[in-house]
Amino acid sequence: MKSGFRHILLPLSLLGVLAAQGASLDDARRLMEDGDPAAAEAAIREVIAAEPKNAEADVMLGDCLWQLGRDREALDAYAEGRRKGDRMAILALANAAVLQYRLDDARELLEAYRKTLKKGRRQLAPDRSGDIEDRILRTENMLARVQQIEVVDSVVVDAEDFFRYYRLSPESGSLNEPASVLPEGFPAAEPTVVYEPESRRQMIWAAPDTAGVFRLVSSGALYGDSWEKPVPLGDQLNDGGDANYPFLMPDGVTLYYASDGENSLGGYDIFISRRDEDGNFLQPANIGMPYNSPYNDYLLAIDELTGAGWWASDRGRVPGKLTIYLFIPQELRVNVSPDAPDLLARASLSSIRSTWQEGADYRPLLRRIASIKPGGARERAVDFRLAVPGRGVLTSYSQLHSPRSRSLMKDYEDSRRRFELAVEKLGELRTAYSKGDRSVADAILRAEAQVDEARGQLLDMRNEIIRLEE
Repeated sequence: MKSGFRHILLPLSLLGVLAAQGASLDDARRLMEDGDPAAAEAAIREVIAAEPKNAEADVMLGDCLWQLGRDREALDAYAEGRRKGDRMAILALANAAVLQYRLDDARELLEAYRKTLKKGRRQLAPDRSGDIEDRILRTENMLARVQQIEVVDSVVVDAEDFFRYYRLSPESGSLNEPASVLPEGFPAAEPTVVYEPESRRQMIWAAPDTAGVFRLVSSGALYGDSWEKPVPLGDQLNDGGDANYPFLMPDGVTLYYASDGENSLGGYDIFISRRDEDGNFLQPANIGMPYNSPYNDYLLAIDELTGAGWWASDRGRVPGKLTIYLFIPQELRVNVSPDAPDLLARASLSSIRSTWQEGADYRPLLRRIASIKPGGARERAVDFRLAVPGRGVLTSYSQLHSPRSRSLMKDYEDSRRRFELAVEKLGELRTAYSKGDRSVADAILRAEAQVDEARGQLLDMRNEIIRLEE
């Protein structure tokens, strides 16, 4: 089963280039694959102590240390492997340079690595640099358009249920555990999050296809508390990889989600797509830095009511943890100047404080967010309240069995809102009359007649709906 919290290791162990070096290195490799780099580090250090000339062990040690976020030590381990003559250590250093946005260094190291592959016309070893050259170009392009955003705060949380820390108003929808909302038999990726709008009449989530690829799917509410068969939102959203962690804006048009496809910097990146007039989602675009990084970045959600946005990332490389960033969404994109001295800091979010506007007071925003229950949890939306004998109080259109009653209920709700406005207007006229304005007397009589007529029509419509639903 795929994991949504994938560790972005340097490709050495992932490419399987290390030869078996005895049980201890094999055990370390398995520990790394199982997500326990700390235990793997101890095992590798034992090998290095016993075999000081083992350069491959130095490279694997660098992988462990990088995964643990100890970058300086990792670079030292790779450099030691290079000193001992291991060409894969040069490639590891090149990869590290890309991850740190040191692109000139990455190109020089990649060239040095490729020089070790040949002697004259003789090929000494296959080129295992993979897509590093493409990643250098993608990173370079993104660094040229780093968005200038305000990141108000960040918090490190457990990866398992990170989305529960998002605080979304009901108007923005909700983020849900699949088991809590998906009907029995509906497939779901593991892990994924199910997005529901305020109406609770649609669900969007990721599900594996027959090949095990995660694809975004959607289901709409039918009547009688049943749901449509899930349908894919479009293959173009995958971009050659997995698609996951959707969030649909209340406009029903703008979709944010994560993909680890061809245009990702590494792992999951956040993408945006928009729905056309025919209801199809258009070709997605990577939203760039600082939202995205060479690590996993996903589940961007925007709450227009509070004016806050959220996304999650494992760029901190703390095992089992994610960082959730709270930011202020912008209607117009403004990019950091490519010549700005703090460009890399802005791109990597190494300092959140550096993104703050001078003199800005974020306390009102934080108070608005604090007033919302975590996780977007709320009661299900109530469309109306209709007491039907033998069936109790109905509250949603999905509970109405008759198509005629569903149409009537929509008309009834529209008429009821107009009736309430008419009653409010009548009250204003009566207040004016009580203050001595006798010119409104005829208007009051007409308004009273209209309100009485509307009240009778509402009663007839309600009784007809009840009759159809009994």
